[in-house]
Amino acid sequence: MGIGAAAVVGGGACWWSIRHAPRLGQAALVQTEAILALGPRPPGSDALQAVRGRLQGEMQAAGWVSICQTFERSTTQGTVKFANVRARFGGGGSDVWQRPVKGLLCAHMDSKLFKDREFVGADDAASACGAMLEIARVLALEKPQQAKLMELVLFDGEEALVGDITAFDGLYGSRYYASSWPSEVAKPQFGILLDMIGHKDLAIQLPSDTPGFLREAVLSAAGKQGAGKHFGVAAGAITDDHSPLTRAGIPMVDIIGDFSNLAWWHTPADNRRILSADSLDISIRVTLDALDKLLREP
Repeated sequence: MGIGAAAVVGGGACWWSIRHAPRLGQAALVQTEAILALGPRPPGSDALQAVRGRLQGEMQAAGWVSICQTFERSTTQGTVKFANVRARFGGGGSDVWQRPVKGLLCAHMDSKLFKDREFVGADDAASACGAMLEIARVLALEKPQQAKLMELVLFDGEEALVGDITAFDGLYGSRYYASSWPSEVAKPQFGILLDMIGHKDLAIQLPSDTPGFLREAVLSAAGKQGAGKHFGVAAGAITDDHSPLTRAGIPMVDIIGDFSNLAWWHTPADNRRILSADSLDISIRVTLDALDKLLREP
């Protein structure tokens, strides 16, 4: 999938050329495949616990300090124990959890629960988790000062346990996280949510109610990366993990695949075969470019 000319990011440094192999996307694909190898991962499952452990281990190896944010909820499937993963970049000799952060980068870890079929959620949203790990590595190596301004969050329980997301089912992790910010602590100035960003023939649709400065940052980054044709704006709002954070006063953008036109969405066809290293590379580069702009601005 060709996407234009060489990309230049921050300080004139040429990190990569699209004429070369999509190294960021390929690395993220390897991480995604490792997650998929563990099988379906609905909330409360051993597979999800293993995924959590892998994600924490990979982030910690890149210099990020991670913790689990655990809680329980009564659901249509009984009481379920959930656990988000939060990470901040280490170093500096201070408690990273006392340090204010400017931005969030988020994705969800769980796959939707289906009792009558195997569903691994390759793009919804294992691919976003793989991309998060690669973005964490790049920030740590190339932009450590930016990394210190970020918190990475991997949500549990994004998917409704029965049917579609409602006010009572789904978004468990992001609802809890959004409600957990102490009132005396300044909230992040923005957040980026990644969801369904690795499918072939990449088609991203930002929610129509995305704050203007975040919409401009993402679409501008897509243009700079020669990937504008893969990014657009949906006709309406979208309910996803960004929604509780938006209501909590954190401006959010959801970089999400256009699931209205993806025939494999929430079917067993959402598997490794629909993923593309090129698409992951595009999504990662656009996200890094948008972060570069958002973290430099006062």
